[in-house]
Amino acid sequence: MISMVRRLILLSLLLGNTAYSAPGHFTAEIGSALMCRDSVSAIYFNEYMQRFFGSPAFNAGGANWWRVNESLFNSSAEYIFVGISQDFIGATFKNSPAELIVNIREATGIEFKQTGAEKWISSSYSVLIRYRDRNTPSKLFCVGSPHTPF
Repeated sequence: MISMVRRLILLSLLLGNTAYSAPGHFTAEIGSALMCRDSVSAIYFNEYMQRFFGSPAFNAGGANWWRVNESLFNSSAEYIFVGISQDFIGATFKNSPAELIVNIREATGIEFKQTGAEKWISSSYSVLIRYRDRNTPSKLFCVGSPHTPF
């Protein structure tokens, strides 16, 4: 009887710490949305992230935030965030904005120009990069449908 209880406890501990892994199409699906090359639907992307990453880690700034350990544009993404009542999607990166811009250019060919002390915007797709903080310096996002100015 004790052996059975131990097995059940061990099994529940193992299942409770199950790590979510990104599906094979994560980079294309999320990367395309972050570059505003796809329609951005809060409903769709919240369901997508919940299906593959479980419940959000937290809610802030009108968005659900999921902690990820994935590479997008050859940059290490820390969080993916999706609007709750507005259509937007974004990600935070451990790379500086300058490093992220170089990596995005190499991966997609998209160019950025600086529009403020800590703000960069893409020339062709209206993708915004902002400086966030020292720990997670870059925040990249797309608001609304492709080519929608913000």
